[in-house]
Amino acid sequence: MLDAFAAAVAAFGFGLCLGHTLIKHFDGLYSTGLALSSALLMFVLFSTWRAVRSTTSGTARKGAGQFLASCIFFSMITSTFGISVSGLLWYSADFLRTFGVVFWAFITCVAIFPVRRDAKRVM
Repeated sequence: MLDAFAAAVAAFGFGLCLGHTLIKHFDGLYSTGLALSSALLMFVLFSTWRAVRSTTSGTARKGAGQFLASCIFFSMITSTFGISVSGLLWYSADFLRTFGVVFWAFITCVAIFPVRRDAKRVM
């Protein structure tokens, strides 16, 4: 679970910086944050992949592969949540942007449960 949450935090930072870069303007601070958070995200996902490959049992390997897929999709959902939060921060809080943040926050909270289930299967 620690790998999944580390990937989620890195993906959220990636989404925030990407949202600012796409929405407002391209500047050095957010470009650096974008590069660092994407490097951290790739590092966490590759270390999780390496740990998944080292499992010896066939059933554990299948569960570990499912856990890796859950981590990747959880990261994608969390980065989308970061993009919607950045849209809310740098523009007015109208109904559509507020609804988007609430929606992606709810989806992110719901996405924790499959990751937790797959983490229990690996152990």
